[in-house]
Amino acid sequence: MEQDDLAGRLSDFYRSNPPDLGPITDVNRRHFRLLLPNGRFHKVKDIIRSPEDLQERLIKLRPLDVYYSTSTYLNPTLVAPRPKKATDHWGPGNIILHNDLSFDLDRKPLSLLNLERARKDAVALLDAMSAQGHDLKYAAFSGSKGFHLVFADAVSEIEPDMREREKAIIRRRKAIADAVTGMGIRIDASVTVDTRRIIRLPGTVNSKTGYCCQVVPEDRLRSPVADWIDDIPGLEGRRRVPRFTWRLPAKGKRAAGNEAPKDDSEYGFTTFITSSVLGTKGRHAVLLSLPKGPLESAIERLERAQSDLDLTDIYIFELPRSYQAICLKTVQRNRYQKILDSVRSPSAGQLRNYDRVSLRMGPLVDRDMRELEPPARFVSCIECPPDRRARNFASRGHAAFLRKHGIAPLDHPLMHGSGEFKLVDAMVRI
Repeated sequence: MEQDDLAGRLSDFYRSNPPDLGPITDVNRRHFRLLLPNGRFHKVKDIIRSPEDLQERLIKLRPLDVYYSTSTYLNPTLVAPRPKKATDHWGPGNIILHNDLSFDLDRKPLSLLNLERARKDAVALLDAMSAQGHDLKYAAFSGSKGFHLVFADAVSEIEPDMREREKAIIRRRKAIADAVTGMGIRIDASVTVDTRRIIRLPGTVNSKTGYCCQVVPEDRLRSPVADWIDDIPGLEGRRRVPRFTWRLPAKGKRAAGNEAPKDDSEYGFTTFITSSVLGTKGRHAVLLSLPKGPLESAIERLERAQSDLDLTDIYIFELPRSYQAICLKTVQRNRYQKILDSVRSPSAGQLRNYDRVSLRMGPLVDRDMRELEPPARFVSCIECPPDRRARNFASRGHAAFLRKHGIAPLDHPLMHGSGEFKLVDAMVRI
């Protein structure tokens, strides 16, 4: 959008849409900050008590983005940085009274697929925090790549000393953030831990997309993003959320670039994990697929391969039409090809043609995120002798993948790789 046109649209939007201060407690103790069209931040110097107090400024100043403080202050109009030295003066603008327990959940880049992933993270976080007795103040779609969940502080008492009070809040927030990330839920931990953080105000426009940051009721949060994303208000001509940020799992060069076919009704979208061991030169974890049949037959086939080819533990997953096997042992490309050829796995051709193997692990969904087939389901583990596990290198990244999905791999004393694993979002023909 052109700058003048954008400013006019912002003014029109706020004239008809006051900001949503309803879910924010102690509004008169909050600090508000506006990102102006010139790229500078404007600190609101007055106490805000009602949506109308702020609406007038939004119509006049036409800010690109609007934020409020996750903390309440003794005097929010004089907010200043936290004093660094014990001898520095703490004025009323330095003194924090309380701090919301805030979470920012994003998945990049912006797409319906990534928004759906962030939504599932948000639901998992809500369930985990509720089980621990935390009261949700509100959940909001950020207007761009994810969601904000804001909970009340479970500790209501105020530490008399303002310095110790803020230190105690930070310690509690860090412990909570560590616990949440330990569950495999992706959050921006700095938003949770930083007591001086500002967060996007519900009912205001996200300038990156033109969508409104909007409070999401729990029933909507638990529904697929495709069911309600088109109902989110925003600026006229706002950016449409891409359905997917996908690519073909193989070489897949396309004359017209990387755009989706005009008619994608015969295609689905899913996620693959690749065999590449990140942080190494050309090493692979032994990933392979087998055609669907009796599970006992697949296990027998893999047990023979494990014994004959000196493989370590094999973790077996089930899809509607195949079994997916993950062995953490790392091997070079040529050795990997011999293993796949010996097992007569369909993955052998994939490695031969594309220099890696990609196993489908995510659900198969249509363009509106409707599930067509479930994700791969763990069904069995074939353990190897302990001495074999002790003398073979294993992929640290693929072990992390298993742990993220609730499977604790057996300990390997020798590990390869960076601890990261590569996932590929891909479009496949149904």
